[in-house]
Amino acid sequence: MKEQANGLKQLLVVCLLLVGFSVQAQGLNVPQDNAEKMISALSETLIEQLNTQREALEGNPEKIKAFSKTYVLPYVDTPKMARYVMGRYWRTTTQAQQEAFQKEFTTMLMRSYSQSLLKLAITSVVVKPEVVEKPGRVTVASEVTQADGNKTDVIYRAYLDKDTGLWMVYDVSVEGISMLLNYRTTYNSEFSKRSVDEVIQEMREQNQAFNNAS
Repeated sequence: MKEQANGLKQLLVVCLLLVGFSVQAQGLNVPQDNAEKMISALSETLIEQLNTQREALEGNPEKIKAFSKTYVLPYVDTPKMARYVMGRYWRTTTQAQQEAFQKEFTTMLMRSYSQSLLKLAITSVVVKPEVVEKPGRVTVASEVTQADGNKTDVIYRAYLDKDTGLWMVYDVSVEGISMLLNYRTTYNSEFSKRSVDEVIQEMREQNQAFNNAS
């Protein structure tokens, strides 16, 4: 499978995962009872922490992986994302295959995060009021400005987990292009050509160096 490494896809991954970047240094008590407040709180110190920690994180994927597990994944529903990405193939797979795909998909996101994080020079992030799509689902738009002056519209999609009462991010759209839909299209193409086990094995091999680094 070809790496999803073009500039737009990298930005999509980074925008999703950077949403938790500010938590580490200041120990923010991030509210998850309101999606807009969650996104805002996680974005407030993004620029400062990127500048502060850039040198320490640069070329150090194991630190970024550990950071992601602690400070990012609690706010991103990667199992839900993995189910959507597999689409109709999810219903025909075993529980073991589902768990294996979830694991490798999550690692792939973190791997892309480590490769892409430091390439962005963000100067400001403006979070806008949430929009209710339907009960329990909202979108939170933001405008990301980079050092070269380019502005990018980034929209987070979040849902309310009824079991935990917490809001969770499950998709990000950049300039109208959904990260989740991009991955679904890519992986469904792979599943149509090869078995689920073969696709998972290739993901595992691509992730192995990243895992070993930790």
